[in-house]
Amino acid sequence: MKKFAVTLFAAALLSSTALSFARAEGPSGEIPVDRVILSTSGLANFVHKMQVKDNATVEFPVRFEQVDDILKSLVIFDRQGRLGGVTLPGKQPLEQVFKDLPFSQGQLSNPMLLINAYQGAAITLKGGGNAAMTGKVIQVTPEQVEIEDGKTVTKHRISIMTAEGMRQALLEDLQSIHFDDAKIRGEIARALDSIRENGTSERRMLTVSLPGEGARPVTLSYVVDAPLWKTAYRLVLPEGEGKDKKGLLQGWAVVENMTASDWNNVDMTLVSGNPVTFRQSLYESYYVQRPEIPVQVFGRVMPRTDSGAVSTASDMERREYGNVVGGAPPAPASAPMMKSMRARGEPMQVQALAMGGSSVAYEYESDAAMADGGYGGMRNVAQAASAAQSAEATTQVLFRFPDRFSLKSGQSMMLPFVSREVPMERVALYQPDTHPRHPLAAVELKNDGDTGLPPGVLTLYEESALLKGTSFVGDANMPVVARGDKRMVSYALDSKTAIDREQKSRATEGKITVSQGVMRTAMTTRYETAYTIKAPEKEERTVVIEHPRMGDYQIVSPDPKEVEVTDTHYRIRVPVKAGEKKTLSVVLEHQGWQSYTIASFSTGQLAAYASDRGQLDSGARKAFARMAEVRRNMDDIDRKSAELERQRNTIFQDQQRVRENLRSLTGTSDVQQRYLRKLNEQEDQISQIDTQRDELAAKRQKLEGDLNKLIAELSF
Repeated sequence: MKKFAVTLFAAALLSSTALSFARAEGPSGEIPVDRVILSTSGLANFVHKMQVKDNATVEFPVRFEQVDDILKSLVIFDRQGRLGGVTLPGKQPLEQVFKDLPFSQGQLSNPMLLINAYQGAAITLKGGGNAAMTGKVIQVTPEQVEIEDGKTVTKHRISIMTAEGMRQALLEDLQSIHFDDAKIRGEIARALDSIRENGTSERRMLTVSLPGEGARPVTLSYVVDAPLWKTAYRLVLPEGEGKDKKGLLQGWAVVENMTASDWNNVDMTLVSGNPVTFRQSLYESYYVQRPEIPVQVFGRVMPRTDSGAVSTASDMERREYGNVVGGAPPAPASAPMMKSMRARGEPMQVQALAMGGSSVAYEYESDAAMADGGYGGMRNVAQAASAAQSAEATTQVLFRFPDRFSLKSGQSMMLPFVSREVPMERVALYQPDTHPRHPLAAVELKNDGDTGLPPGVLTLYEESALLKGTSFVGDANMPVVARGDKRMVSYALDSKTAIDREQKSRATEGKITVSQGVMRTAMTTRYETAYTIKAPEKEERTVVIEHPRMGDYQIVSPDPKEVEVTDTHYRIRVPVKAGEKKTLSVVLEHQGWQSYTIASFSTGQLAAYASDRGQLDSGARKAFARMAEVRRNMDDIDRKSAELERQRNTIFQDQQRVRENLRSLTGTSDVQQRYLRKLNEQEDQISQIDTQRDELAAKRQKLEGDLNKLIAELSF
């Protein structure tokens, strides 16, 4: 049995105690839930409160999959009591129980196997038409007994050794079987009790011992996984366009009770945040691995057989020490032992941390606070004109409801946690990647409240004079809205407003520098997008253009001071009157440097810099003109060399044809002589071509040297 002691933020392994405990009473034997704190992180903080008297013991069932969380987070508040313990069965309690018994769980279900497990034990048999027999168990064996119509049934015959000798009886004929040894009866009773208590693998019974004196309040708090609470907003828009209007925002929380117990008149708090959470297998049994060393024994004396060879020293060492050297891996470092803490009834100030490391805490300050049924001194929370009181901590937002609620197990309910007017403005949000032609009908909301708003789905309604009420206009995805922030929520396509866009780009060169044959050019790349907006004939629009950001590009038009910037887009507001057509030009520019190797420039590029490309003075342009002339002569030589190479390849291919024809001829014919003369002529042509190629290569080499000299001399 595993035993855990968790109290006053300490956990200790307790031994058995001589104190006697009285069971704390609760409705239907359960500890009522007094407070539920649900988090968007998928955790719930449950707080149970009860009254106990003197030495008390509290039991409550725990779902198997939540045992680890309870062992990790359980906190006990008992101001007037002393340190108690928390115990629960092991992870596999039945296996552990039967491990210490002479029979298995399967044998317990079979009388024959159970009695045979206690072979030699004293037993008393009654019934079967005979007087009571007392003796020691020899064995129970099955046998086939014939009944009417030739049929047989299996019965079980028990044999015992009495003072008079061996006696037998059929188990089916006996009225009672009694083990005389109280220890045996206790073992069987303990096995049956364990099956009753731990027969289900879905629950474990947690037992909390609360030593103390007198009547006093006790609180148990723990954190386990639970369905996260969901947010659903409603926003009622005023009819018509215009600025400085307010919409009615209602936020509803969808809460689920997926526990096995009903929540009756509980204090409800909702937490919106993203704390660090994890699980650890505290309920799992871990053992420290220890190295195993062999038992040292004297070896037998055995003369070896002469094999005619001598083993090496390394072979001998392996034979003698191979079973020891290396051995088992060293044991891992043992986990630090849990420190034991003990309290002797002194009054203590205890504080329980809220989920997620929040600075908000529940503080037990006085007996009066406990007696009043409160949690004594939760830090002041902001009081807002809403359905729930809200407070903003460092990492999360809390919503606490002033009323208490009841919710049956397996049911859900909706709770309004915010209801107030918020500043808003209708806009037409143009997102080209969403729709290339029409903007989205959207609302820009500002959270002017005291706390942030969690994310959730938003359903929008619009006031209608025609309907004398409201009408549904669309759904939106409400992101997290921090205190004082604004958010755009889009809910429909504004097909009355049309937007066309035209894009163009160009790159211009600026200042040019040349050094050691490398040209560096200042480049300005400009992307311009023209948005043409056409408003409805009878309705004005405030259009918000979302223009994508591009790396290191900067916006130069319109004025950057009038442009909002998001992580991925620029937002540009364009007011458009009814029926008006307006064009907005958005210009992004990027300025940088590009480097080129002048030796790699073509004749056309050199001629362009000699003419009008780039910002160059007359001296630089003349230098580029000379380089262009040299490069042009080099290109002319390259063309001539290419033509000579083509002619040479043609002659070479024709020679291959002639040689193939010569191989097919025999003797000394006129045809052979003609082929031989042609081969000689072609060889002369190839020699002339090679001479011309060499002359051209020499000229090109000289021109290339001249070009490199011009490039090296150019610097500005």
